Amino acid sequence: MPIHREIILFVWHLGRCVWGRRFKSCLTNPYPLPFLPPSSQQDVVRVLEKVCSVLPPSLSAQCKDLIESYGQAIIKLLLQEADPKTICTVLGLCKDASRAFTPVLDQSQVEAGGLCDICKMAVRYIDGILEQNATQAQIEDAVRKVCSFVPETVRGECDQLIEQYEPMLVQLLLQMLDPDFVCMKVGLCPEAVQSLLGMDQCSWGPAFWCKNMDSAKLCNAVAHCRRHVW
Repeated sequence: MPIHREIILFVWHLGRCVWGRRFKSCLTNPYPLPFLPPSSQQDVVRVLEKVCSVLPPSLSAQCKDLIESYGQAIIKLLLQEADPKTICTVLGLCKDASRAFTPVLDQSQVEAGGLCDICKMAVRYIDGILEQNATQAQIEDAVRKVCSFVPETVRGECDQLIEQYEPMLVQLLLQMLDPDFVCMKVGLCPEAVQSLLGMDQCSWGPAFWCKNMDSAKLCNAVAHCRRHVW
Protein backbone atom coordinates (compact mmCIF):
# COMPACT_ATOMS: atom_id res chain seq x y z
CA MET A 1 0.00 0.00 0.00
CA PRO A 2 1.50 3.39 -0.97
CA ILE A 3 2.41 5.84 1.77
CA HIS A 4 -0.37 8.40 2.28
CA ARG A 5 0.76 12.01 1.88
CA GLU A 6 -1.06 12.87 5.11
CA ILE A 7 1.38 10.63 6.97
CA ILE A 8 4.37 12.50 5.55
CA LEU A 9 2.86 15.81 6.65
CA PHE A 10 2.07 14.40 10.08
CA VAL A 11 5.57 12.96 10.56
CA TRP A 12 7.10 16.27 9.46
CA HIS A 13 5.10 18.21 12.06
CA LEU A 14 5.74 15.55 14.66
CA GLY A 15 9.46 15.27 14.04
CA ARG A 16 10.06 19.00 14.28
CA CYS A 17 7.88 19.13 17.37
CA VAL A 18 9.50 16.38 19.40
CA TRP A 19 12.97 17.52 18.40
CA GLY A 20 12.09 20.87 19.99
CA ARG A 21 12.93 22.92 16.91
CA ARG A 22 9.44 24.24 16.21
CA PHE A 23 7.23 24.32 19.31
CA LYS A 24 4.48 26.15 17.40
CA SER A 25 4.07 23.14 15.12
CA CYS A 26 2.83 21.22 18.16
CA LEU A 27 0.00 23.70 18.46
CA THR A 28 -0.94 23.94 14.78
CA ASN A 29 -0.75 20.25 13.89
CA PRO A 30 -4.22 18.67 13.41
CA TYR A 31 -3.33 15.86 15.85
CA PRO A 32 -2.39 16.23 19.56
CA LEU A 33 1.38 16.02 19.91
CA PRO A 34 3.66 15.88 22.95
CA PHE A 35 6.57 18.28 23.39
CA LEU A 36 9.56 16.13 24.28
CA PRO A 37 13.23 17.18 24.01
CA PRO A 38 14.93 13.86 23.12
CA SER A 39 18.65 13.52 23.66
CA SER A 40 19.45 11.62 20.47
CA GLN A 41 18.14 10.82 17.01
CA GLN A 42 17.27 7.32 18.19
CA ASP A 43 15.12 8.83 20.95
CA VAL A 44 13.25 10.82 18.31
CA VAL A 45 12.60 7.68 16.28
CA ARG A 46 11.23 5.90 19.35
CA VAL A 47 8.92 8.82 20.12
CA LEU A 48 7.72 8.94 16.52
CA GLU A 49 6.94 5.23 16.58
CA LYS A 50 4.82 5.58 19.72
CA VAL A 51 2.95 8.70 18.68
CA CYS A 52 1.88 7.20 15.33
CA SER A 53 -0.84 5.62 17.44
CA VAL A 54 -2.68 8.97 17.68
CA LEU A 55 -3.42 8.80 13.95
CA PRO A 56 -6.68 7.32 12.67
CA PRO A 57 -6.48 3.49 12.42
CA SER A 58 -6.37 3.68 8.61
CA LEU A 59 -3.10 5.64 8.79
CA SER A 60 -1.50 4.44 12.01
CA ALA A 61 -0.08 1.19 10.61
CA GLN A 62 1.41 2.95 7.59
CA CYS A 63 2.89 5.61 9.84
CA LYS A 64 4.63 2.96 11.97
CA ASP A 65 5.93 1.20 8.84
CA LEU A 66 7.25 4.52 7.56
CA ILE A 67 9.12 5.29 10.79
CA GLU A 68 10.51 1.77 11.02
CA SER A 69 11.89 1.95 7.48
CA TYR A 70 12.90 5.61 7.19
CA GLY A 71 13.10 6.99 10.75
CA GLN A 72 16.81 7.88 10.79
CA ALA A 73 16.69 9.35 7.27
CA ILE A 74 13.67 11.49 8.16
CA ILE A 75 15.43 12.89 11.23
CA LYS A 76 18.47 13.82 9.13
CA LEU A 77 16.22 15.61 6.65
CA LEU A 78 14.35 17.40 9.43
CA LEU A 79 17.64 18.69 10.82
CA GLN A 80 18.39 20.07 7.35
CA GLU A 81 15.10 22.05 7.50
CA ALA A 82 13.51 19.93 4.76
CA ASP A 83 9.79 20.44 4.11
CA PRO A 84 7.24 17.59 3.77
CA LYS A 85 7.39 17.55 -0.04
CA THR A 86 11.17 17.34 0.01
CA ILE A 87 11.19 14.51 2.56
CA CYS A 88 8.59 12.63 0.57
CA THR A 89 10.50 13.00 -2.70
CA VAL A 90 14.00 12.39 -1.33
CA LEU A 91 12.88 9.12 0.23
CA GLY A 92 11.30 8.08 -3.06
CA LEU A 93 7.79 7.98 -1.57
CA CYS A 94 6.22 10.66 -3.77
CA LYS A 95 6.82 11.27 -7.45
CA ASP A 96 7.38 14.75 -8.83
CA ALA A 97 6.15 14.71 -12.41
CA SER A 98 7.30 18.30 -13.00
CA ARG A 99 10.92 17.07 -13.10
CA ALA A 100 10.48 14.30 -15.67
CA PHE A 101 12.34 16.17 -18.45
CA THR A 102 16.00 17.09 -17.99
CA PRO A 103 17.70 19.23 -20.68
CA VAL A 104 21.41 19.08 -21.43
CA LEU A 105 23.72 21.37 -19.46
CA ASP A 106 24.72 24.65 -21.04
CA GLN A 107 28.44 24.14 -21.74
CA SER A 108 29.17 27.87 -21.46
CA GLN A 109 27.71 27.83 -17.95
CA VAL A 110 29.97 24.90 -17.06
CA GLU A 111 33.06 26.64 -18.43
CA ALA A 112 32.20 29.81 -16.52
CA GLY A 113 32.05 27.87 -13.28
CA GLY A 114 28.38 28.70 -12.78
CA LEU A 115 27.55 25.19 -11.61
CA CYS A 116 30.33 24.95 -9.04
CA ASP A 117 28.20 26.06 -6.08
CA ILE A 118 25.32 23.81 -7.12
CA CYS A 119 27.67 20.84 -7.37
CA LYS A 120 29.12 21.55 -3.92
CA MET A 121 25.63 21.99 -2.47
CA ALA A 122 24.55 18.63 -3.89
CA VAL A 123 27.62 16.85 -2.53
CA ARG A 124 27.09 18.40 0.92
CA TYR A 125 23.52 17.13 0.96
CA ILE A 126 24.65 13.67 -0.14
CA ASP A 127 27.25 13.70 2.63
CA GLY A 128 24.53 14.57 5.13
CA ILE A 129 22.22 11.78 3.97
CA LEU A 130 24.75 8.95 3.84
CA GLU A 131 26.10 6.97 6.75
CA GLN A 132 29.81 6.23 7.20
CA ASN A 133 31.21 3.61 4.79
CA ALA A 134 28.21 3.87 2.46
CA THR A 135 27.96 1.26 -0.28
CA GLN A 136 27.95 2.06 -3.99
CA ALA A 137 24.24 1.25 -4.16
CA GLN A 138 23.51 3.71 -1.33
CA ILE A 139 25.59 6.41 -3.01
CA GLU A 140 23.85 5.84 -6.35
CA ASP A 141 20.47 6.13 -4.65
CA ALA A 142 21.48 9.35 -2.87
CA VAL A 143 22.82 10.88 -6.10
CA ARG A 144 19.54 10.20 -7.89
CA LYS A 145 17.49 11.76 -5.09
CA VAL A 146 19.65 14.71 -4.06
CA CYS A 147 18.16 17.31 -6.42
CA SER A 148 14.83 17.00 -4.64
CA PHE A 149 16.65 18.31 -1.58
CA VAL A 150 18.30 21.45 -2.98
CA PRO A 151 16.52 24.84 -3.14
CA GLU A 152 13.88 25.00 -5.87
CA THR A 153 15.66 27.92 -7.56
CA VAL A 154 18.58 25.67 -8.57
CA ARG A 155 16.73 22.35 -8.91
CA GLY A 156 16.70 22.45 -12.71
CA GLU A 157 20.46 22.93 -12.94
CA CYS A 158 20.98 20.21 -10.33
CA ASP A 159 18.87 17.78 -12.37
CA GLN A 160 20.95 18.57 -15.45
CA LEU A 161 24.18 18.13 -13.52
CA ILE A 162 23.19 14.71 -12.18
CA GLU A 163 21.82 13.58 -15.53
CA GLN A 164 25.12 14.35 -17.24
CA TYR A 165 27.66 13.46 -14.54
CA GLU A 166 26.01 10.71 -12.47
CA PRO A 167 28.47 7.84 -13.25
CA MET A 168 31.51 10.03 -12.59
CA LEU A 169 29.99 11.49 -9.43
CA VAL A 170 29.28 8.04 -8.02
CA GLN A 171 32.86 6.89 -8.58
CA LEU A 172 34.27 10.03 -6.99
CA LEU A 173 31.90 9.83 -4.03
CA LEU A 174 33.08 6.28 -3.42
CA GLN A 175 36.53 7.80 -2.82
CA MET A 176 35.38 10.61 -0.57
CA LEU A 177 32.46 12.90 0.20
CA ASP A 178 34.29 16.20 -0.07
CA PRO A 179 32.58 18.93 -2.19
CA ASP A 180 35.82 20.60 -3.32
CA PHE A 181 37.47 17.33 -4.33
CA VAL A 182 34.43 15.89 -6.15
CA CYS A 183 33.38 19.03 -7.99
CA MET A 184 36.93 19.86 -9.03
CA LYS A 185 37.47 16.36 -10.41
CA VAL A 186 34.20 16.54 -12.37
CA GLY A 187 35.36 19.84 -13.83
CA LEU A 188 32.58 22.03 -12.46
CA CYS A 189 34.84 24.02 -10.12
CA PRO A 190 37.79 25.02 -12.33
CA GLU A 191 39.02 27.60 -9.82
CA ALA A 192 39.85 24.78 -7.41
CA VAL A 193 42.17 22.93 -9.79
CA GLN A 194 45.22 25.10 -9.41
CA SER A 195 45.04 25.37 -5.62
CA LEU A 196 44.61 21.62 -5.13
CA LEU A 197 47.23 20.54 -7.62
CA GLY A 198 49.61 23.12 -6.20
CA MET A 199 49.54 21.21 -2.93
CA ASP A 200 51.17 18.21 -4.67
CA GLN A 201 50.43 15.19 -2.48
CA CYS A 202 47.13 16.65 -1.32
CA SER A 203 45.84 16.30 -4.87
CA TRP A 204 46.16 12.52 -4.49
CA GLY A 205 42.92 12.40 -2.55
CA PRO A 206 41.83 10.66 0.68
CA ALA A 207 44.38 7.85 0.49
CA PHE A 208 47.04 10.45 1.32
CA TRP A 209 44.90 12.85 3.34
CA CYS A 210 43.84 10.27 5.91
CA LYS A 211 47.13 8.40 6.13
CA ASN A 212 47.85 10.13 9.44
CA MET A 213 47.03 13.29 11.37
CA ASP A 214 49.92 15.25 9.86
CA SER A 215 48.70 14.55 6.32
CA ALA A 216 45.13 15.40 7.28
CA LYS A 217 46.22 18.75 8.74
CA LEU A 218 48.42 19.51 5.73
CA CYS A 219 45.50 18.98 3.37
CA ASN A 220 42.87 20.56 5.62
CA ALA A 221 40.99 17.25 5.75
CA VAL A 222 40.88 16.42 9.46
CA ALA A 223 37.09 16.69 9.69
CA HIS A 224 36.61 14.51 6.62
CA CYS A 225 39.00 11.81 7.83
CA ARG A 226 37.44 11.69 11.29
CA ARG A 227 33.99 11.32 9.86
CA HIS A 228 34.59 8.90 7.02
CA VAL A 229 37.88 7.06 7.57
CA TRP A 230 39.19 6.97 11.14
